[in-house]
Amino acid sequence: MRRDLGGADPTRAATARLPRVDYAHVGWVIVVAALAVAALAFTSRPEPARGQTGPALTPSAAIPPPPSDAMESVTASVTSLPGGAEASEISAATVRILDVSTLESRPSRRQLPQAIARAAEQFITATSGGQPIAGMQIRIGPTGGGTLPGSLTRVQLAELCFPASMKPPGVGLDDLIVSPGRSIEARLIGRKVCVDFAFTETGTFIVGARPQPVIPEFAAFYAATGGEATWGPCLTHGFFAAVGPAGTLVEVSAGMGPYVQVCANGALGFYPELVGTGYEIQPLLATHWVRGEDGQFVDADPPEPNVGGGRYHPQTGHNVSGAFLAAFQALGGVEVLGYPITEAIPGAPGYTDQYFQHLKLRMHDASGQVSIRPVGREFISVLTRSRPAGTQDP
Repeated sequence: MRRDLGGADPTRAATARLPRVDYAHVGWVIVVAALAVAALAFTSRPEPARGQTGPALTPSAAIPPPPSDAMESVTASVTSLPGGAEASEISAATVRILDVSTLESRPSRRQLPQAIARAAEQFITATSGGQPIAGMQIRIGPTGGGTLPGSLTRVQLAELCFPASMKPPGVGLDDLIVSPGRSIEARLIGRKVCVDFAFTETGTFIVGARPQPVIPEFAAFYAATGGEATWGPCLTHGFFAAVGPAGTLVEVSAGMGPYVQVCANGALGFYPELVGTGYEIQPLLATHWVRGEDGQFVDADPPEPNVGGGRYHPQTGHNVSGAFLAAFQALGGVEVLGYPITEAIPGAPGYTDQYFQHLKLRMHDASGQVSIRPVGREFISVLTRSRPAGTQDP
């Protein structure tokens, strides 16, 4: 309630009642107070950004990341095992390095050639859901320009080396496999990972990581929210993650961030500070990361008006209707997918997409069938491509 001070000058009146000030004492008080404020600024933690029910890994500001490793830094070689009959042809082998990452959701998305995309899909199928990392295409002939027909008479040995920073977080050397070749050994040489494998036919070979079991912390949540039908096979072990200095998600030491496991369609997080609240297990806002340029987190699209005929979510300002709404409800609604962060938007030719905080849905325009897209695979590709060179050892 405002007090009526009349015509008196309250400042002058108060000053008149003050005793004589010890200015030296006041100066020390100011210094101590300033030091206390500085200490508080360095030790206090700001309230984390929140997604549907709990904290999300979101940077306070987007910081342009340093350039990522170029594919030219990947090297490969082909040699004949001792006693091989094709030694002369092998010496003329040609090797082409393939980038098999899938980044369909980025605004500057890069379309992979169909043959490479098919090879990556074959790797996923052959490994029951593994994650492609890098590939090599081998051609062998008297001049190195042709493909030797049929099977080779002797087993050949190939080596594919790539920067350790291309190895996804939560993936160890023992997790690396090759398809369709036979993995022999994965080694750390300097700051490169080198994978040796044997083959008997020339063609395209993909190096990647095998799928992993769901870690115990996430098992109950994973099963209760649809299991592999919703999240897909898991692609990493558990690892601690935080927003790094480049504004991208990075692996950190234990206890410094939430515990994360990435699956094909999304990522799950365990937040120790929320134990006992019922919200300690939550999906990460993976779609916010994969839609950004250079691995940066981006907010939801600008809000749209409530168009009616569906369900409007004022939390993010977007509508869900038609086949997307039916799939949204069948999959568990906000608790599983989070809130919509876009309207229904054009996707690949003949398809329409809609992004939610945790998952991405795609509708086949002709049939109206809706499926879940592999945002988790994109999430891994974004993390590894945007990470500065040399920042991770296996």
